[in-house]
Amino acid sequence: MLDSDAAYLFGQGMSLTPKKSEQVQVSESYWNQQAQTLTLKLTTDSAWNKPFILVDGNEVADEFFSQPKLKMDGQTLYATYQVSNWLGEADISDKTIRVTVSDELILTETSTTVSTTPISIPSEGGLIWMLGFALLGGLILNVMPCVLPVLGMKLNSIIVGANQSAKQVRLSFLASTAGIITSFLILAGALSTLKMAGHMVGWGIQFQSSGFIIFMAVVTLLFAANLLGLFNIQLPSSMNTWLATKGDHSYGGHFIQGMFATLLATPCSAPFLGTAVAYALGASYGELWLIFVALGIGMSLPWILFTIFPSLVKAFPRPGPWMNKLKVVFGAMMLLTSLWLTSLLSVFIGKPATVAIIGIILLTVFILVGKTFGKKAVILMSGFSVFALGGGLIIGSITADSWSTPIVDNLHWQRLDANSIPALVADGKTVFVDVTADWCITCKANKIGVVLQEPVYSELQQSNVVTMRGDWTTPSDSVTKYLQSYGRYGVPFNIVYGPNHPEGIPLPVILTSESITQALNAASGTPNG
Repeated sequence: MLDSDAAYLFGQGMSLTPKKSEQVQVSESYWNQQAQTLTLKLTTDSAWNKPFILVDGNEVADEFFSQPKLKMDGQTLYATYQVSNWLGEADISDKTIRVTVSDELILTETSTTVSTTPISIPSEGGLIWMLGFALLGGLILNVMPCVLPVLGMKLNSIIVGANQSAKQVRLSFLASTAGIITSFLILAGALSTLKMAGHMVGWGIQFQSSGFIIFMAVVTLLFAANLLGLFNIQLPSSMNTWLATKGDHSYGGHFIQGMFATLLATPCSAPFLGTAVAYALGASYGELWLIFVALGIGMSLPWILFTIFPSLVKAFPRPGPWMNKLKVVFGAMMLLTSLWLTSLLSVFIGKPATVAIIGIILLTVFILVGKTFGKKAVILMSGFSVFALGGGLIIGSITADSWSTPIVDNLHWQRLDANSIPALVADGKTVFVDVTADWCITCKANKIGVVLQEPVYSELQQSNVVTMRGDWTTPSDSVTKYLQSYGRYGVPFNIVYGPNHPEGIPLPVILTSESITQALNAASGTPNG
């Protein structure tokens, strides 16, 4: 018969043995092969106090898990482990692990299969800081090239309405502000829906859809036709007439201008914007919506200024015959935007078909100009096009010394393969990664203005440098996972790896030759200078 004291001790010991329960769930797990880290997201019904998390299992018997870095966020706990294997590089993807959890009121054991889908850990800066970043990022979007055509339309409507009352000015700018914020809310709703459906999300992903590109190209073409005077806004009501009319002076027109300014801004990235968007897409749905509202308010700040001080409108020149010429300039800008959007279809329908569509658009515009304004206008347009092209070539030749390399990409780009980077670094190589997209204006500016210019161009051609490119023009799960592993949800993203920095040195959104050369030198261990 079992001694009563022994039975008591046995029962006490069993009560301290972790058992499976519903107290704690491992809601997400992420194995980062490149960084050799495991991140677990655990949730419980009550707040965490002093948790202890142990990871083991039969399938990971050869792996060593370091003390975890813990981050508590209410009822959610993030635990990140550095993982090593005495045989070499660890790989625990798709393996089953046992997770033992203890806290003041918790003692349980559960298991999970390790995933390779990234987890976003909330930033230490907190929501208040991110809202500030969102306001600044939204404000900076106003000076990005993507938005300039729509800002031109807005400037045109401001000048035309210079004689309006203060109330009319306020309402027009409030309408634009409402359009901008509405577009950001639509984006937030679409991203929330995709997240709930389990899809990967990111900034500008709508440009990965051919349908969205076609829609935007058609609408910008209609706006261009209206500004160029090719659209008869007195026609019976229809979709085209409605858009052309609304794109002019009505409050509805200001609202739509605001909406399209936002949609055209999404191919651009800006300082502070990436940080705010990354936080939003990894946070709760409520925080995501708050961040996107802040982005909308930030982008609307110039319009809000005019709403508060409508007399600022009087600082613009008075309307006159020169306005017709200005409208043509804005119309040409919008036409170029439409042609650029059309060019993005090449990855979906091929280059020959895209070139043919662009040719048809240009031919149609010339015919309409001829019918509306006569042959003289067509001759002037043709002459202006030749003059602009010739002028560009002349300016290019005069400033050739400033463009120390031709704008030709002769770098040997390898397809992005995150798993091969550690081996290349171990072999003494420096790896420069460029994650880009054809529709990303900021990416193009970085490429033409910095990457393909000296001294960066020569640095990237060195024998010890490997250049890798991730293409996010169309949906790519591997590229999206790579971006999210660094807390990024949009392009451009550039990072440099090397023997001295195998974990990588992320570069700023707006590249400079100094930032790249310094990162290359630091990663490779080469002294600066």
